[in-house]
Amino acid sequence: MNFSNYFTYNESKELSFCYPVNSFVTFMGSGKEKLLKNLLFYNKHEYITLMYLKINSKNINKYRKNVAFVLNKHLNIFVGETVGDEIAFGMESLGKNKSEMESILGKYAKLFNISHLLDKDPNCLGCSDKVMIKIVSALVCEPKILVLDEVLCELDFKDRLVVLKNLKDFVDRDNIIFNFTNDVDECLYGNEVVILDDAKILLSGKTINVLNEDKLMKKLGFGLPFVVEVNKYLMDYGIVNHYYLDLESLVDNIWK
Repeated sequence: MNFSNYFTYNESKELSFCYPVNSFVTFMGSGKEKLLKNLLFYNKHEYITLMYLKINSKNINKYRKNVAFVLNKHLNIFVGETVGDEIAFGMESLGKNKSEMESILGKYAKLFNISHLLDKDPNCLGCSDKVMIKIVSALVCEPKILVLDEVLCELDFKDRLVVLKNLKDFVDRDNIIFNFTNDVDECLYGNEVVILDDAKILLSGKTINVLNEDKLMKKLGFGLPFVVEVNKYLMDYGIVNHYYLDLESLVDNIWK
């Protein structure tokens, strides 16, 4: 099936977007909170289309089955006594049998290196581990769209590498990620960027194209990611001839 219009959002001529599968979109700007609430369906509007189905109060369950949310404000809310119970909770609500849940749980515990946490009380974990558990709890339910709100910034360096690898794999399996953040460096994790205020999209496009609009970005109150600033400086002096959006690739190219 062609999913070229897998997800669309249309609130007005100035605030609408459409993303196919394999999209990792970073949302920034003053309007992201309003948009997030709309995606959570707090306003009961009908601006969202998922898999060609216009979402409303009658078919909201289909939407909630396919869209998972990991929100910063919920990082300390758990329903399971152990990490394993917490992760299994969503799968139980989907009617998966015990052996299937155990298989999926084991697979994701290995992917995210959290097998040693499964018997622990999730309330006693550090912030980075809590983010990992919340993301795993969402992914085991096999959503088509994962919405993240100010959570990647809570990961420590080692956990972030693990999470980003798995999120990339998730997107590559014909899925979508919407990442809401105030950290411009997180633009580099995805392939699309949207900057918006309450009424309209101010700037959007492929990540590198948006970051090339450095004057407009600064006018809107955003700097550039550190690696992009360094890359621009090196390009000006002819040391590199195109963008490297991660520091390791940039350094490797300089020392060739």
